[in-house]
Amino acid sequence: MIVSRSMPAEASRGDGDIVAPRAAADPALSAGARRTELTVRVQWPWRGLVLVSVGGEVDMASLPRITEIVRQRLTAARLRTAIVDLSQVGFASSAALELLMLAYNAAGRREVQLLVVPGTGPVRRLLELTGLSALFEQADTVEEALQLASH
Repeated sequence: MIVSRSMPAEASRGDGDIVAPRAAADPALSAGARRTELTVRVQWPWRGLVLVSVGGEVDMASLPRITEIVRQRLTAARLRTAIVDLSQVGFASSAALELLMLAYNAAGRREVQLLVVPGTGPVRRLLELTGLSALFEQADTVEEALQLASH
């Protein structure tokens, strides 16, 4: 299930998904484990700034809905800064990289500042493993991203 709200102001698992390597602190995935529900939340903390927060799993099944939400928000009039918060993502396949590249390209075409909050889990590891970490302006927290955002 996807929850979407817009508010102003390493290894294969055997099913074909490529996943980031797991850290010792990550919860173990078992064959019968229930997948985490995807959530997408959109906020407009101030005029010209959109914050898209994604939680749960980012994989090929969830990618079309997430990319549509991000694409719509990046085409908003008078947008100056977009923050993509992936700190609550518990599972990320290569689809997370596709999402970030879509956001990067869309932001570049519109000359919009893009800030990414990868968190400390699978998204950060994917960025580091692929060498894409240097491509994105990153913040450790949403609060830090809001401070970096252009007013």
